[in-house]
Amino acid sequence: MHIPLLLLLASICASVQAHDLWITRDGSLHTLHYGHERSGHAGVKVIEYKPEQVRQALCVSTAGRELAGENGHTWPVTLKGECAASYFVFSTGYWSKTPYGTKNLPRNEAGMVIDSWLSVESVKRIDAWGAALARPLGLELEIVPLDNPLSLRPGDKLHLAVYSAGKPVAGATVAYFGHPRGVTAADGRVNITLRQPGPQLIQASIETPLADGKADRLVQASVLQFELAP
Repeated sequence: MHIPLLLLLASICASVQAHDLWITRDGSLHTLHYGHERSGHAGVKVIEYKPEQVRQALCVSTAGRELAGENGHTWPVTLKGECAASYFVFSTGYWSKTPYGTKNLPRNEAGMVIDSWLSVESVKRIDAWGAALARPLGLELEIVPLDNPLSLRPGDKLHLAVYSAGKPVAGATVAYFGHPRGVTAADGRVNITLRQPGPQLIQASIETPLADGKADRLVQASVLQFELAP
């Protein structure tokens, strides 16, 4: 049976983007949030997470260099610094679907397992632009705008690419506020139209097989945030 592309993308995106990550900024303080506030998914708006689930917090200059930042170690986790871009990596760990419900455990500890995955998410917020930010930071899954997104307006196209560990990712599902808009080409690139002013939320997701005995697959999701002028 033929499944329309957008329905297929919606199914993939819904399974991966069950929650949202986003960053708020107050002066030099960048705060990581987790929940359902931004993309319109149903559920609790803000969810308390464990600070140790934040694997990395990175402050980057317009030249693409890492800047010294002061990290908070309580919920919600914060990063203090004059960042052109702030970047967090977050993981809720291993998950296993069983006949008795979904457990936050690896496959080898969950009993009878139907499906299992390792969840790793990241979010990048851009507040100032430099040409170096059109290149990947070389970390986890990452959405990279190929030109200055802060200069765009509603109705403009954003040219972007998706990378993992600095390499382009083909076949990544890209969504705009939770609604699938396309799949990346072999060079990791895709174009999307920005449809509203204010805060922007662009998401990408991929799945890859795992053979570590703890999960069947690695589920990676990444978010790009920036503000769009009216």
